[in-house]
Amino acid sequence: MNYLEIILIALALAVDATVYAFSYGMVLRKGRGRAALWLALSVGAFQAGMPLLGYLGGEALRTVVSTWAPWIVLLVFGALGGSIIYKTWQGEEEEEMAATALGFWGLILVGIATSIDALAVGACMALGNIGGPELNLTTAVSIIGGITFVCALLSFHSARLLHHLPTRWLETAAGVLLIGLGVQNLV
Repeated sequence: MNYLEIILIALALAVDATVYAFSYGMVLRKGRGRAALWLALSVGAFQAGMPLLGYLGGEALRTVVSTWAPWIVLLVFGALGGSIIYKTWQGEEEEEMAATALGFWGLILVGIATSIDALAVGACMALGNIGGPELNLTTAVSIIGGITFVCALLSFHSARLLHHLPTRWLETAAGVLLIGLGVQNLV
């Protein structure tokens, strides 16, 4: 098994989750510790599970995912980012307007949106194009999920450095960042 290749792929796959975690970390004011842990667990689990599904689905799944993944990510991140921006500019600016922790379905949605490209990676693993001919699937998906977990957790908490800025502008920046990430995935 080619560990360096799996680690580099894991870092590349973790980018979407890391950017989302940073955006979320910029706007969330209360319950940060628990929210960061649940977010990191969610995106890490989906980043580990999607390659596994892709591996089991093989070539057919890779074709479908490569066609629709950018549009799905654009739709989800555009909706999340637009929602943040819309809610931010409603009414007067108050600290209470800061985002609340994601619920169960929100975590599921973010987990899927940030890891959908990992399905194609799993299909490539099945075809022997990634990880080498002696790929240990359990180890590979554990590395991918673990790296995503750590990156998301660190990114979420590093956003705390920006909390001295006005809430309204932080939330707007977070929304624009999510929309930009969706557009970047499409392009």
